[in-house]
Amino acid sequence: MKKEVNKEELAKLYFKDKKSIREIAKIIGVGKTTIGYYFKKYNLKTRSHNEAVKINPQKYGWIKGLTKESDKRVLNLSLKIKEAYLKKRKNTIKNIEHGFGKSIKKIIKELYWDKGFTQNKIADMLHMDRKLIINFMKELNIKKRPKYQYISSLKGESHSHFGQTWENLYGKEKADKRKKLAAERFRNLTIRRIQNNEFPFFDTKIEILIAKGLLERNILFVKQFKIGNFVCDFAIPNLKIAIECDGDYWHSNPKLYARENLTTTQRKKLIRDQIKNKFLNKKRWIILRFYESEIKSNLPMCLDKIEDSIQRTTKKNQISS
Repeated sequence: MKKEVNKEELAKLYFKDKKSIREIAKIIGVGKTTIGYYFKKYNLKTRSHNEAVKINPQKYGWIKGLTKESDKRVLNLSLKIKEAYLKKRKNTIKNIEHGFGKSIKKIIKELYWDKGFTQNKIADMLHMDRKLIINFMKELNIKKRPKYQYISSLKGESHSHFGQTWENLYGKEKADKRKKLAAERFRNLTIRRIQNNEFPFFDTKIEILIAKGLLERNILFVKQFKIGNFVCDFAIPNLKIAIECDGDYWHSNPKLYARENLTTTQRKKLIRDQIKNKFLNKKRWIILRFYESEIKSNLPMCLDKIEDSIQRTTKKNQISS
């Protein structure tokens, strides 16, 4: 006789008790597939991978600060994840090689050198991450094209466009559109590189100071957090708090730079900061900006402001809920 699974019991075990589908199946005495069937029947939404990852450490009593070197559970989990990843990667390569009828090295080499495709284009074609294509090219010793092939401006004086401006060639309206598109492409590229750690990026001294201070006060944060088309230095996403570390010169600290004497670069940066603030405010984010000089001279004060904002926002959220 088929066992009927109660919706309330199912919801309690999954959402309140934080049990996995496999654990629920064992408790109720049915198969995992059966539980999956009832989730669909009752229209219950399952947890995302990120949500599940956050629950597991809580469920099994893991504590902050464990490493592969200090805890065998972390080491075993790390080895299992690595093994699963390598197995998945091996199967992916096998399927691609079967589809093209040649080795992965030949496929990438032909697409990159013979077809002239970019690493991004190859990644899209093979349904892989761009970073994986980059790693493959390094592992398989596939050389990259010289950088000068990407720089269209290095055409020499004999080129018909040498010395010409966009306005001369296309007129002001079309030139403005081209500049806007180019700026948007560069912006998206920068954001992607920050998120994937592809840039030759280094944390600034003031970012390092803030990060260290937050860790010492046990404040959880995310670095280089993307919100819309903007990237914030630090964020506490669950409270919608963004933290920016602003260099005195680049962000025109008003205590050091009079508004009427700013350089063109400073003015542009100031306008971008204002647009960013307006966007974040519209999305109901709290923005905490700290200038370089105040971070260096009074770090505890900056950290106190962050903690105060966390406490006030947490209290406000509790009242509203």
